[in-house]
Amino acid sequence: MTSSQRQGWTLLLTLGLAFAMQMFTVNTLPVTTQETLLAEGGFYESLSVVGYGLCIAALIWTLRGAVLRVWYLPLVLAVMAARELDLDKSLFTRGLFKARQYTGDDVPLGERLIAALILVIIICAILLMLWRHVRPFFAALFQGRAWAGAVLLGIGFTILYKLLDGIARKLAPLGIEISADAERTAFVVEEIGELGIPVMFLAAILLWPGAPPATAHPTNRAHRA
Repeated sequence: MTSSQRQGWTLLLTLGLAFAMQMFTVNTLPVTTQETLLAEGGFYESLSVVGYGLCIAALIWTLRGAVLRVWYLPLVLAVMAARELDLDKSLFTRGLFKARQYTGDDVPLGERLIAALILVIIICAILLMLWRHVRPFFAALFQGRAWAGAVLLGIGFTILYKLLDGIARKLAPLGIEISADAERTAFVVEEIGELGIPVMFLAAILLWPGAPPATAHPTNRAHRA
């Protein structure tokens, strides 16, 4: 492992420990303080939106004109930021990602068509991203590239957020009940973990190797970390 790779992994370890410490610290605070920090539009959610904005800016700065070839990456990041702001719900009758948005009688036809078009674009962006970058990502991960590790951690935070979101409600049909304290801890970990997603993606972009303007594709760039 090269010196730059060790530095990259050290950065990721430091960030991981920082988030673990935040989760532990916030979980020990009074409930009222927790609710203030973790509320919709509160400190952590606002930081998450700023984080996605920084990811998009860093991506554009890193790739320069080549960013047009990977237009789907800033688009996906923008969608994730919009979800943090609940724009997928507030701008639509039922919610952009809800089936009732497209089948409900209370949704105007024009709104359905606009929502469907936006959804198709998002799905195409995600599929294109996977098609172009899954293989280079796994190759870089097996080579010990720190940027790939950062992407993996960002995905891990995303999965953690999905699993812990409404954990008590999800476990109830299985006959599993959790205590109020456990539910509160899950909520703290979930909300702080949401901030970890853009932070890790930003780290991945900054650790991602640079490319000369003549490079054929951003995923073919020279290896650095």
